[in-house]
Amino acid sequence: MQKWNVKNILDWTINYFKDKNIPQPRLSAELLLSSVLNLTRINLYLNYDRILNNKELAVYKKYILKRLEHIPIQYILKEAYFRKIKLYVDSGVLIPRPETELIVEKAFQLLKGNLEREIINILEIGTGSGAISISVAYEISDELGVSDESWRVIATDNNPDVLEIAEKNAKSILDSSKFKNIRFIGCDLLPEESSDFFKQYEKKINIVISNPPYISEEDYKDLPREVKEYEPKSALLAGKTGLEVYEKILTRIKPYLSHELCYILFEIDPEKSALLKEMSEDIIGPKEIIVDKDHNQRDRILIIKI
Repeated sequence: MQKWNVKNILDWTINYFKDKNIPQPRLSAELLLSSVLNLTRINLYLNYDRILNNKELAVYKKYILKRLEHIPIQYILKEAYFRKIKLYVDSGVLIPRPETELIVEKAFQLLKGNLEREIINILEIGTGSGAISISVAYEISDELGVSDESWRVIATDNNPDVLEIAEKNAKSILDSSKFKNIRFIGCDLLPEESSDFFKQYEKKINIVISNPPYISEEDYKDLPREVKEYEPKSALLAGKTGLEVYEKILTRIKPYLSHELCYILFEIDPEKSALLKEMSEDIIGPKEIIVDKDHNQRDRILIIKI
């Protein structure tokens, strides 16, 4: 029987994935094998001669078979990395993207010059795995040099199973002093104006963050197989134009917004930035709207200054 060491099995898997047209064959092989052996990707190459035992080979084979079905690596491993945290993910939640990390960075930049208020209230609409809200809670005290008594994060989602995942992630990632300041609420975008939550936060939200569904019906048809077949449709498809959810948020958010300090941050489809900017001006009538670009110099974050 052949003895498989790290080098041999990596080389074999990369070539196999290439033959089967699996996207990013080297990255796929490295991430899956790293998980099986509990090694970093760099350490794989420092352990080239390590022989895999039968149990490790069995798990790795199972992962390979799943990857051949184009199941995303994050769903195979039940984990995804976002900024400084590792999240549990499954097919019920959208896989967090690297470009979404920019919206957290932008929120911190906007807040750094506005620390004189007693409490900073941050609202995320459509939290999914909790990546954005948990990252904010995890980093905010260090990023802004403030105490854990000076901020609150509220995260909403309309799916109770998704909220359960987000709260599970928060409990596993945040220490108790931070976890007590994050709140998860089940609702369709926002709680009703008759709710206790509305009474508590009316005109008190300083930062609104959302990465809502923004894929149009036409564009959804052309999504890669890995996305269309495995990621939740409800987290991707917005409607005929792709702007439907933004419009709902903008229409309903106004009573929550602080008149002293408030920004709305949307992740956007680069192709829809001009349309969304026009919509935001019509509905909100803001002081200023800025569009920030991602690492590929594409319009990615719409910043609305109230």
